[in-house]
Amino acid sequence: GATMLSDTCPECGLPLFRLKSGEVMCPIHGRIFIARTEEEIAEASTLSVLTELEKVASSEISKITRVLQREGSEDTLSLLRVLTSWLDVIERVERIKTLLQHDEGKSKKSS
Repeated sequence: GATMLSDTCPECGLPLFRLKSGEVMCPIHGRIFIARTEEEIAEASTLSVLTELEKVASSEISKITRVLQREGSEDTLSLLRVLTSWLDVIERVERIKTLLQHDEGKSKKSS
């Protein structure tokens, strides 16, 4: 189970919950970042942008996949190049998110 926190969602005002994984969630809006310092605000903003970029990349990959599944696509080679580029984006986003989370763990231990 999750633990209800005294903090509330900045969007809807409902209580936030901390999952066993450590993530803080709003029951309506999903994952929430609680930032106490300017550095945490910047990091949360960066993670938010990376997550959005990952969603865009996934959406584009789905679109390209649907086009490739159609028979007789004339632009197969160029679509595969674009697909590879979007896969690279996802790989880089995941790598950056992992590094940020690793750094976050280090800074919490040193606090």
